Amino acid sequence: MRMQRKRWLVPSVVVAMASGLCAAPTSGAAPGVESRAPSSAAATATTAAWGTTTSAPAGARGQHFGTGAGAPEDVWAVGGQNPGVSPTSVLTAPYAEHWNGTTWTATPVPLPPVYPAGSQAAQLESVASTGASDVWAVGHVDNTSSLASRTLAYHWDGGAWSKTATPNPGGSSLGNHLFAVAARGSNDVVAVGDSGFPARSLVLRWTGQAWTRVTTPNIGSLSAVALDATTTWVASGNLVQALVGGVWTRLPALPAGSGTVYLSGLASSATGLWAVGTDQIPYFEGYLYRPYAVVWNGAQWTKVSVPGSAGLSAVTAAGPDVLVTTGSSVVRLTPTSATVEVTPALGASYLEAVTADPTGQPWAVGWTGGGTTVVPAIINAPGINQGGISVTAGYSGASVTWIGPQTGSGSASVFGTFEVGGLTVGTYTVVVAATGCSPGIATVVVAAGLVASVDAKVTC
Repeated sequence: MRMQRKRWLVPSVVVAMASGLCAAPTSGAAPGVESRAPSSAAATATTAAWGTTTSAPAGARGQHFGTGAGAPEDVWAVGGQNPGVSPTSVLTAPYAEHWNGTTWTATPVPLPPVYPAGSQAAQLESVASTGASDVWAVGHVDNTSSLASRTLAYHWDGGAWSKTATPNPGGSSLGNHLFAVAARGSNDVVAVGDSGFPARSLVLRWTGQAWTRVTTPNIGSLSAVALDATTTWVASGNLVQALVGGVWTRLPALPAGSGTVYLSGLASSATGLWAVGTDQIPYFEGYLYRPYAVVWNGAQWTKVSVPGSAGLSAVTAAGPDVLVTTGSSVVRLTPTSATVEVTPALGASYLEAVTADPTGQPWAVGWTGGGTTVVPAIINAPGINQGGISVTAGYSGASVTWIGPQTGSGSASVFGTFEVGGLTVGTYTVVVAATGCSPGIATVVVAAGLVASVDAKVTC
């Protein structure tokens, strides 16, 4: 069966980053160790820790692919769900949930049957908000037995989602998809995707009355859109083009990657236009996937090195910087630096989208689990009643265990460090162990939203 996803994402294998952020927590007591008396460490107020929030129930399967925030108490996450209809590996219905500052609540997204029972899949890919009563979400509904699909666009008026008519230039027997949406205001919304086979660029614009097709040079399936006051940017593969004053112009070629670059996100920020995605590198009979990020200052592209061994799925402006998602981690970028954020250990997970509210507070969404158990994942910073630890273990690959309000473990990075967020506030004992070494032990107080530094080096 065919399952449509955002273009150019490579989520099938989630690889832990070298920093050790992705180590999955495990339950159980610390290894039987003794020696040095525990030391203590205080929270570092300059570093924010991400925390988890609990998604609303999403049936037998649920995944998020887009997020947007109009205010700290007005955040949206959208994707797809399966309420329990066989086969449960398919997302059969669009799904959206809303954060009101306290809890996530699912909001019904109406979709009458389009294709025969058992052959319909549907999901929302992206969401954009201009206010509490003006939110747009886009996606597609697919026939899993053929190439047929139709575009989807929904509007939230503060009380309910309503489906709006959208063009499907590919016709009834071929593909029509929307993958991204951005908005300048209630009467100026742009959605992009593709239509037909081979897939051709599709740009739609809402002017307050209806969605109309915008004529655009064909550069293939469009994976991303970004706006500022005068410019619309769209991306496909390794190409970016801009619409200004009704005229499309292709931006200069991107800096070369080590393989083939596939863009998945665009963001307009104070430092320029950011384009991020995946550098797909041939490797024996398969591929390696590496992060790729560049920023356009209006005259030239600058490539920014990003750590990790997974592609970048999304990007958003957050204050003076931008945030990107890669695997199950978040990285903060400037034109000259990349800093891995301290995020929760979500296990087998993938973050598909990231946003920031008008105050600069970020959210990231995706999914966690595997096999028949896949549920939405939602994290934010600073964590609500959760903090994190940054451990100096002093030994590559050392086992790091924390015991307190929560118990878990992970492995130190090649640099002998370990970081994890999403820890319930309170006092923890941290134990670092490595074969042939005396363990390091420290106690630490984890405060809400902050990262506590822990020195628990092993002695070898």
